[in-house]
Amino acid sequence: MTTVIVIRQEIQPEDCRRAVFLHLRPRPVFKVAGILILALATMGAIQKICSPGPWHSSTFAPLASLGFLAVYFFGVIPWRATKHFKQNRFLAHAAEFRIDETGLHIRSDLGASDIPWDHLHKWKENKRLILLYPTDAMYYLFSRRLFTAEEWEDFRGLAAKHLKKIR
Repeated sequence: MTTVIVIRQEIQPEDCRRAVFLHLRPRPVFKVAGILILALATMGAIQKICSPGPWHSSTFAPLASLGFLAVYFFGVIPWRATKHFKQNRFLAHAAEFRIDETGLHIRSDLGASDIPWDHLHKWKENKRLILLYPTDAMYYLFSRRLFTAEEWEDFRGLAAKHLKKIR
C-alpha cells in the first residue's frame, strides 16, 4: 500500500521562528564546542565580577560578548524571522500538500508544483517541525500541528527513506 498524506499548509509566524532555530541548530560536535566556549566566557565573567581587583577595559569583553549573544539569539533572530514571514507574500496563500512516494505535490490559488524526492537534498527535524532542504540554505517547513500522529510518522518515514537526515 502506498502512503499518501494530504495536509493544508498554513504557516504561522511562530512556525517560521521555530524553523530558523532548527535550521541554525549546530551539529553535535559544534554544539558541545559552543557550550564549552560559552561556559568558559561565563566563568571568566563571574570570576572577574567577584574578584576584588579593579575593572579594566578587558573586563567588559566577556560581558559584552555574552550580552551580544543573548540579544542576538533571543531578540534579533526571532525579530528577523517574523519580519521575513511578513515579507513573504506566498505564505498568505494556504496550500494543499500531497506527499507520497514520488515527492511533494503542491496546489494553491497561485498555481501548482510537483517536487520529486530527488530534487530535495536533506532533511532535519525536531519535536515540532520537519525541514526539507532543496539546497543547504533553503528549506520547506512542515509543522507537526498540521498532521495526525500517524501521518507525522509516515512523513518522517518517507523523508528518511528518500533523503539524508542531518542533525
